Amino acid sequence: MKIYRALTGSKFRNFIRRLDYFCANNLPTFHAKVFLPAKAAAKSALLKFSVSRSEKSARTLSHWKISVQKNFSPLISVVVPNYNHAPFLRQRLETIYNQTYKNFEVILLDDASTDSSRDILKEFYERHKENTRLIFNEKNSGRVFRQWQKGIEEARGELIWIAESDDFSAENFLKELAPAFADDAVQLAFCRTDFIQDGQTVFNTEQYLADLLYFDWTKNFTMSAPQFVEEGFAIKNIIPNVSGVLFRRRETFPEICSQMKLCSDWAFYLDVIKGGCIYYSPNATNFYRIHKESTSLKIQKEPRYFFEHEKIAMFIAENYNVSAEVHEIHYQKLEDHFLGYYGGKDLSELKKLFNLEKILSVKRKPNILMGVYALTIGGGETFPLTLANELSRKGFPVTVLDFQMADDLLDIRRKLNATVPLIYLNEAGGLAEVIEQFKIDVIHTHHGFVDEAVSYVVKDKPALRHVVTLHGMYEEAAKDNPDKNFLKKILAPIKKSVSAFVYIADKNLTPFRENNFGREEIFHKIGNGLEYCPINPVPRSELGIPEDAFVACEVSRAIPQKGWLAAIDAVELANKRGGRRVDLILVGAGEMYDLLKNAAPDFVHMVGFKSNVRDYLATADIGLLPSEYSGESFPLLIIDSFFAGRPVVSSNLGEVPAMIEDAGIVFDLVDGKVPVKELAKILRELADNPASYEKLKSRVETVSKKFLIENVAEKYISIYEEKF
Repeated sequence: MKIYRALTGSKFRNFIRRLDYFCANNLPTFHAKVFLPAKAAAKSALLKFSVSRSEKSARTLSHWKISVQKNFSPLISVVVPNYNHAPFLRQRLETIYNQTYKNFEVILLDDASTDSSRDILKEFYERHKENTRLIFNEKNSGRVFRQWQKGIEEARGELIWIAESDDFSAENFLKELAPAFADDAVQLAFCRTDFIQDGQTVFNTEQYLADLLYFDWTKNFTMSAPQFVEEGFAIKNIIPNVSGVLFRRRETFPEICSQMKLCSDWAFYLDVIKGGCIYYSPNATNFYRIHKESTSLKIQKEPRYFFEHEKIAMFIAENYNVSAEVHEIHYQKLEDHFLGYYGGKDLSELKKLFNLEKILSVKRKPNILMGVYALTIGGGETFPLTLANELSRKGFPVTVLDFQMADDLLDIRRKLNATVPLIYLNEAGGLAEVIEQFKIDVIHTHHGFVDEAVSYVVKDKPALRHVVTLHGMYEEAAKDNPDKNFLKKILAPIKKSVSAFVYIADKNLTPFRENNFGREEIFHKIGNGLEYCPINPVPRSELGIPEDAFVACEVSRAIPQKGWLAAIDAVELANKRGGRRVDLILVGAGEMYDLLKNAAPDFVHMVGFKSNVRDYLATADIGLLPSEYSGESFPLLIIDSFFAGRPVVSSNLGEVPAMIEDAGIVFDLVDGKVPVKELAKILRELADNPASYEKLKSRVETVSKKFLIENVAEKYISIYEEKF
């Protein structure tokens, strides 16, 4: 070590280049036993020389404790992409089927092999038909990443393990990594790797990653993706082999992956972990087989090697808040490679392939923290989950933070895609800690209590943008609270923290104007939006509804203000007037459900809380909202009904007329109450006059387009990025 400490600056880097060049042309044994440990020590010193970050060295990497749950055993899809690896297939497959974790399926893929691979794959398929599928390509796909995609598309499991056909693993691989995913923030887990050549271990994870100072590869840890990238993943591909990785199943892949031959896996991992956490375990081992004539080794002597690294650096600059010094270290490592293994001489050539100035000028996407009151029923609770899903699809780093101010519901949790990281305030620590660990730029809240809680933290972070969507709570809170100064007390801290308010109905502005809030320029009107999803109408026979009946469906919280009693009375009156039978489906839970579930007439079908509300709306002929709730702003029932292809009949509250336009009927309340006779007349007309009904229904598709979440999300993005 004395020689390394004696060298500094350019002499130091030249020493490493010579070491690189010499060892790249010598035996693997020397590479493992002499070069890697020496180079690791040298590189560690170089990192210390390049960037003074000693104040971070004492930081604990493990910010999350894995939430190990008894009986946590999600289905894992093991994808085995094979091409001409017959000599290694048996060992590969034996170590899969002998895993101590048993809840897995195996997808065997063959990319038009010309050796005996298919015979071996068929043999294992015959032995394990109960959990194995066999898929053969008649024409080679040309790229292994296409086989990854194919396997993931075929997968049924919650988690994916791409077990490459020439590698093998310890039999505790799945058992060791799967429990990490009980934590909803963890998006990817990986284990240590031994590099195998000609049947011998030539080096391992601890040696390969010894130049990254802030990791202890002998201990397991969980850390946020932004920290993981900053501390090393922006400098080198920490995960040397996909066979040592487990990740959540996803539907989309970044376009950058299709542009690469060497670094596509690195780009894929960077995309997978955005907004979430990564878990590492040294307690299982992946065995990565290195071939002397491998494509990756050849590419390292081509200009493409540096070009792909630039692509990676650009992707990181766009998606992660990484300091300029980290990109500079990345460049330094490439400079070493260029003058050493690559054999380059003129650094101007490297600078054309890896343009550091261009990388540092990339516009970054903001890191978004979506704060929710709880995973429970309500538009202000479910809309942020829908928005988070869409932001993630658009490639934004987004994390959902559950403040757990009410009991969470599993069906609401399912509305959030598993690939959108979810953390819980009580488990993750304080809000300030979460903001720091995830390098949050924008925090978006949707409930008055959450808005206020966030305001006390944000006021000390002027660079943090706080966006609030008003869902009608403030005007209702003022009405229900006897303290006349209640709103002023809440609005005082919020006024100092909020960068932008989004309101969905004009009446949302009333409490702000009445309290002289000012700052009119920060208020923006944006309607809610929802996602399209597959619809499977519930058979009417299951609900006891005649096939020829005219059916209305109301979906709401079962509280008196939502008009359940008025809906029942109106349907009963419509039926008494004769004509086509009218039935009513009531979807929701609460006091009215509890009161009526055993006393409802036979034409009323109460199904309780359901997460698949559009399936019930599609069973009906119309969506019905006879609400008397003065806080009604932008009812999601209307959007759900339109997306189910059904027109809506609703009371005139909030933004309802503008939402429905000519794809439904709006009636006025009388003294704050539903006019039952008028509603019965509307139902009777639609039930008995098919032409009137079909006219409304024909307009639904056109009107519904304005509620597409992808369009709504774009408006929010412009607010997030304002002054960013």
